Amino acid sequence: MTRAQDAMNALRGATQGKLTVAVTPWIAMTFLADTVTRFCERMPDIRLEFFEGLLSVANPRLRDGSLDFFIGRPEPGAFGVEFQYQPLFSSTCALVAREGHPRANCHSLADLSDLDWVLTWDPLNENALVDNMFTRYNVPVPRKIHLTHSLSIAIALLKKTDMISVFPWPLVEVSAAKEGLCAIPLREQLDDAMVSVISRSGHPASAASECFIECMIETIREGCESSLPETRHVLQSVELLI
Repeated sequence: MTRAQDAMNALRGATQGKLTVAVTPWIAMTFLADTVTRFCERMPDIRLEFFEGLLSVANPRLRDGSLDFFIGRPEPGAFGVEFQYQPLFSSTCALVAREGHPRANCHSLADLSDLDWVLTWDPLNENALVDNMFTRYNVPVPRKIHLTHSLSIAIALLKKTDMISVFPWPLVEVSAAKEGLCAIPLREQLDDAMVSVISRSGHPASAASECFIECMIETIREGCESSLPETRHVLQSVELLI
């Protein structure tokens, strides 16, 4: 009902409202600020609300309608009728641990299965994700997989313990070195991480949503010409799909 009222107000020319977005962490660290600046210049009366763009945070809000869209990683194999997707990037993933970790130079998943892992997976899809990562390589599932719904908690645990985690490569580029983390040089190829604009199927995007996505795409494309080393490194670690 709230969305219907917002749509009617937009048709009447009302410029006020709220846009609620979840953004995956590495996008938030790189392109979000410039996107928001651009958006606020075009839609100054729209109030923004952001959530950390992890699957366990974003998916329930997409389903109940409290989130307009999610810029982040779809669930593996999730492409179906529930959500619609507009791909932005594709990248590989890496296992990460603290610098100086006793297994930092391991090359096999099998050598890491006795460690505690901390992951940001959606608990509703944990079993499918575990099977996809470990079973296909005939590797024992780690003895204990902890779940967190916050990147800051994951990083704090990785820095102070011998836990390991899975990060998309762009997040490794923007955060690993400054947080005292490193990528483990695995032989096995982890699943690719695709970043998409994800929204509920059957719900037309609002004018504010379309404007924000347009601003994000413009910012990303301008980033390809950036002279900032951090931006260049991030874009070198992904395949641009727009």
